[in-house]
Amino acid sequence: MSLQSERRQTWQQLVTQVRGEFVPLDAQEKEWIEVTCLQISRLQKRLDQIFRQADGLAQCRDCRGGCCALGHNHLSLANLLLWLSQDIELPVLDFTSTCPLLSPNGCIVPAEQRPYSCISFLCDRLEGQLQPKAVQGFYTLVRELRSLYSSFAERYAGGRLTGLLLTARRLQEKPFLQRIDSA
Repeated sequence: MSLQSERRQTWQQLVTQVRGEFVPLDAQEKEWIEVTCLQISRLQKRLDQIFRQADGLAQCRDCRGGCCALGHNHLSLANLLLWLSQDIELPVLDFTSTCPLLSPNGCIVPAEQRPYSCISFLCDRLEGQLQPKAVQGFYTLVRELRSLYSSFAERYAGGRLTGLLLTARRLQEKPFLQRIDSA
């Protein structure tokens, strides 16, 4: 089995596992997930606005996703829970691409659904297109966003910022949504 096939199969298994853990959660837990994911989405939209001020779409198109080449393991539990809690159709990932979210036309998911590592990164090329105040605002939002993503790590065994494929190895088939903050 090729590495790409293995990743695809593992991804599908992880989606099934997390969906199976998510569905039976009580209403209060689902509400926490939904509210936190919506806060993440709102911040990510604001980060995308700054990215677009720097002509990010054209800059990335010209670069052809050089920073995306390391993206195989960035989709985290928070990203998957956003899709599940909002009943958003999951993207079809292409593990033969440098990043499974990258198509010839760019990223296949909207900015508000992208992994933390992707939405929180400004390359030197983009940063140089922005006024210092905009750069400062971007990184202030990044700190807020990291805090929200970190709340998943503080709450769930599989909630780290590390992507799901890597987190699954660490968990060794334990539940992703096992609470770690309650005694």
